[in-house]
Amino acid sequence: MGLAHTGGLVNLTAIEAGAVTAASNGGAGPDFEFTDVNPAGGPGGTYGVILSFGAPLDEIPVGSGNEIALFNYNCAASAEPGSVRTLDFSDALGSPPVATIISIVSGTTSASRIPIKVSGSVSVGTPAPSGLTCSVLDPCAGGSPDPGSSSLVQLSWTNEGTYDEVQVIANSNPNSPVQVLAGTATSTTLVLPVDNFVFIVLGVRNTVVSADSNSCGLNIVTTPVPDAPTGVTCSVDQVTGDTTVNWTNSGTVSAVDVSINGTLAATLGAGSTSAVVTIGGPGSYNICVRGANECGEFGAESCCTAVRDNFFIRNDMNQDGGSNIADPVAALNYLFGGGVLACLKSGDVNDDGSVNIADVVFSLNVIFGIPSGGSVPTVPDPAGACGPDPTPDALTCDSFNGCP
Repeated sequence: MGLAHTGGLVNLTAIEAGAVTAASNGGAGPDFEFTDVNPAGGPGGTYGVILSFGAPLDEIPVGSGNEIALFNYNCAASAEPGSVRTLDFSDALGSPPVATIISIVSGTTSASRIPIKVSGSVSVGTPAPSGLTCSVLDPCAGGSPDPGSSSLVQLSWTNEGTYDEVQVIANSNPNSPVQVLAGTATSTTLVLPVDNFVFIVLGVRNTVVSADSNSCGLNIVTTPVPDAPTGVTCSVDQVTGDTTVNWTNSGTVSAVDVSINGTLAATLGAGSTSAVVTIGGPGSYNICVRGANECGEFGAESCCTAVRDNFFIRNDMNQDGGSNIADPVAALNYLFGGGVLACLKSGDVNDDGSVNIADVVFSLNVIFGIPSGGSVPTVPDPAGACGPDPTPDALTCDSFNGCP
């Protein structure tokens, strides 16, 4: 048989025995075989085969799909996708020409038949892109008020041919590309909501769509906000109001907010676990801490209470604005007469953290100028004017007339 084609697009490189031909004679192959990939009258190729020269005669079964010969072609480098070349059976190839005919011999009887010939064609496809990869560039692309609800992703690939356009397909939906790009594109970005995605890319040339590239998948999830910090503590410097706040973050945080009574006092960097903020005058302050995820979204807060004691005047136990004999009398009444000191700190004249008879003696020495240890003692701050207690202790000061 002969098979002709027009030149330029495809080149015949080899002709091989087909499956049924190669399997003839118990797998030994045919007794005679002839091939010519460059016959006269070409381009084309000719093939002739005799299965058996002698008994037992082998035969090709009657039916369809019996592969007699394989004609191997390659495409010219200049072949454009969408180009088509017809492969026609021909009786004009070779010298002498080789006819397409089937001969059968049985005993002394032989018969030859010209088979029905159905020609075919070769079409040039578009090569598929390769090496597709997917990655998340930014998990915080959702915008306000929920940046963690979407992610910015990047797809990259290699073009294996010249394309008019590149189509990006998500979740096996080729009829609705998520993007149609220029044929030179080898990467793109997308903003994706929370979901699972599987991507492929297709190259298109002369309206011929390539096979699928390899696939890549992404699972886009919501970026969670941090849980509330734990172990939040406040330590107040009574003189300045500076308050040291310590805590433990519940996981990774990109920033930390510290607020006082609901007003932002400080924003700290990633992983911070302490801060110093300043509270106002005497009173109770609610200091709260919360952490942010990588998208800047803040989670729940935890709080501590910072108390700045009432200001007072030391050695003014009766709260009349001065220091005189009435003050140690008020202290004695508190110690032994069942009296009340609304500000115990004012009665701690020697600033030792307690109110006792030593404070009465200290007060009398100050009031009457009596030396103690070689000199007249002086009252520790705050003395003569309202102020905080510079020495931390357990004494309270519920109120003090004339002081904040």
